[in-house]
Amino acid sequence: MSENNKNKFQHNDDGTTYIFVETKNKYFPGKHTIIIDSEDWDKVKEHKWGLLGSIVMRYPYASARIPHPDGGWRYGTRNGKEVRQRRRTGLLFHHAIMGKPPKGKVVDHRNHNGLDNRKGNLEFVTQAQNQQNVRSNRNSTSAYKGVGWYKQTKRWRSKLQHKGKSIHLGYYTCEHEAALAYNKKAKELWGEHALLNEVEACGA
Repeated sequence: MSENNKNKFQHNDDGTTYIFVETKNKYFPGKHTIIIDSEDWDKVKEHKWGLLGSIVMRYPYASARIPHPDGGWRYGTRNGKEVRQRRRTGLLFHHAIMGKPPKGKVVDHRNHNGLDNRKGNLEFVTQAQNQQNVRSNRNSTSAYKGVGWYKQTKRWRSKLQHKGKSIHLGYYTCEHEAALAYNKKAKELWGEHALLNEVEACGA
């Protein structure tokens, strides 16, 4: 293992590199490991990497604060004295690896691990395709994507978003059946890009 004045890292014999991050992020505190193809090390080695996370995210992403490409300074005061800081902007780790996405596209992590930034795990997809590959929110009432508990009917509601519209798929007494209803519609709309729930029918 080697270390520099940024992140500790480790080059592995299998052609991967681990970059270690320790964070006090409220939602993903502790120690984490970013993984990349070692051949991409030069793209990321100059930055100090941290994590992005929020209450609705199932997994964190890596990011860094870098000098703004347009340059410039920010001015303020500290302890009564005027100070200036170099203007900075955010850089997502997967953008450092893949480059800026083409217009209308985003970078998707195929295996739902936002810290696995090997090129084989990254691809450019449309926003709609990316939303399909997102798991349910951490604060969801159900572990299944597209399913939530509806208090008014005291049943499980199945729905999905398509082209900016919410499509209601029905209410179910069984959470699993609601998940299967989501699967059926998602597969119909998105085919191979649909992220399906792993679930068996009730009573199976």
